[in-house]
Amino acid sequence: MAGNVNDEEVDPILLVNKLTPHFLCPVCGQLYRNPVINIKCGHTFCKNCASGCSRCPVDDEQCDSSQLIVNRLVVGQIDELLIYCKYGIRKQNGAYVQDPTGCQEQIYIGNRHQHENECSFTPKHCPNDAENCGTFCSSELDQHLQICPYYECEHKDKGCEFHGRKEEVKDHLEKCGYRGLPKTISQRDFQDQTKALESENRCLREKLDSLTKRVEILEGNKNSLESSLEMCLSNYQNLNKKHEALQTLVEQLMTTRNRRSMTSPGNSAEAIRQRTSSTSSFPRLLSGDHGPKLSPSPSLKPETWKMPFQFKCIGSLRGHKKAVWCFALYKQRLYSSGGDNLIKVWDLDVITNGCIKTMEGHTGVVHTLAVYENKLVSGGEDLSIRVWNLDSQTEENCIFNAHDNLISSMVVVGDNLFTASYSLIKVWDMKTLALVHTISGLHHWVRALVVSLDKECLYSGCHNTIGIWSTSGSFQHLGNIPHNYGSIYSLAITHDFLIVGTYNRNIQVFDLSKNQHVFSLRGHIGVVTSLTVTPSGRFLFSSSSDQTIMVWNLENMLPIQTLHRHEAGVNAVILYGDFLLSGSEDHEIKLFQYFQMQMGFALQT
Repeated sequence: MAGNVNDEEVDPILLVNKLTPHFLCPVCGQLYRNPVINIKCGHTFCKNCASGCSRCPVDDEQCDSSQLIVNRLVVGQIDELLIYCKYGIRKQNGAYVQDPTGCQEQIYIGNRHQHENECSFTPKHCPNDAENCGTFCSSELDQHLQICPYYECEHKDKGCEFHGRKEEVKDHLEKCGYRGLPKTISQRDFQDQTKALESENRCLREKLDSLTKRVEILEGNKNSLESSLEMCLSNYQNLNKKHEALQTLVEQLMTTRNRRSMTSPGNSAEAIRQRTSSTSSFPRLLSGDHGPKLSPSPSLKPETWKMPFQFKCIGSLRGHKKAVWCFALYKQRLYSSGGDNLIKVWDLDVITNGCIKTMEGHTGVVHTLAVYENKLVSGGEDLSIRVWNLDSQTEENCIFNAHDNLISSMVVVGDNLFTASYSLIKVWDMKTLALVHTISGLHHWVRALVVSLDKECLYSGCHNTIGIWSTSGSFQHLGNIPHNYGSIYSLAITHDFLIVGTYNRNIQVFDLSKNQHVFSLRGHIGVVTSLTVTPSGRFLFSSSSDQTIMVWNLENMLPIQTLHRHEAGVNAVILYGDFLLSGSEDHEIKLFQYFQMQMGFALQT
């Protein structure tokens, strides 16, 4: 026999045997649900039915809903009733009947949840795409997953839209063009980092107040020193006048003496005058008063910046159609490239001319640029290394399939070109473009390379490891600097420090003499994508996927300024004299200029 419960049950019940009357509630006439005893009348009801009754339906006695206790005897008897698994019944004409195509198990009500959680007929959605694949019995799901065509690439959050069978996705991952890109910042990470920065900002404000008071004291001392300096300057001017008077007197005495003692033509007053005149013109020649003026490149000449200072945005260079990923400088020209596969040329002497040349050839995103003599070298997602003549601004040579994965970084040392990719570095002869050496077995992606100032050592940035290599001979491995700061996305170097930009939003500073970590620069809330230091090594510029550029003082390891002018992540920064250029995913290049500030003027970010 089978019995049914009403349709309001959350879990449907189909009894194997017919119910006896003592299992039925006298109010609703159905199988007890949460049976309770009314202490006053002694009768049993469903809990919901009892709470809604003011008088007992059996003996018409008054009921008190506050005097209800669980009828554990009836609960135990109901738990021992046999029912069919809910995945083996179906509804027909308003009642539940057994479904011959479903589960045929007979189970106790008390054990139903344990059985139904493990039942092979439990319906489960396809974890890959429930909308297109539908629902399966748990016993059939594994078979479906073997042929499901909706597995997604694990780099979906970076923009990859590929999907297919499990084996197809596995093959796709080995050549996915998105795996080298950073993940986007989650809202939760952004909020956590913002809270941490607010706390740090409060501490900095307290320090700033303290420093402001000290500056006020120093201002008072400065005024006193200025008065003393003015007095010293006045004394110096008086002494200088006395010195000039004495020098005139000495010259008069020497002239009188020479007239008396010098009789030969070689020692005549005229000969002395000519020799003196010739010697005095030598400094003028050195200073460039005669002949062409030769000056070093602005990007190599040590900066003369004095604190306090700030950078201000003075314009934008527009022309790229997609993200700007990399820069290079040659003479007075800037070369930029990125997601539109193009290399654009900008004249920095006449910046208002805009883009003066576009060089085409790459078929994929260009991630890195380097300069060798009068040539530009480029590499990226199309796996090729292309060489461009910068005098004619045309492609001169190309190495196809130079790497198996996208070329993430490159640097030129002497006549050797070092190019980095997934787990390896290759060395090429720039004269012949022949492959000279391969450094393999590196840990994960090599996204950044930098050369020591003496050109003797190459540093490579990987996940939790910095490799050190000789730049000549057999390119010997000189050692590693292990760390636990995650993947490295950028590197910079000074006489004293190796500076590392990481995926975990921080900049790590290592002492070059000991290869030890000495400081952490915190302030970015995104991947630190690019680093550049000034020629003197006193100041650092960092860019990040958080859309900002930060200026740092490496003498005291403190931030100077944060530049907010881009509307998307900033991928590259480069210095040109007193100018800073930045390239972003908003397709624009921003131009910032150095400005000296007066004491007491508040720094603006």
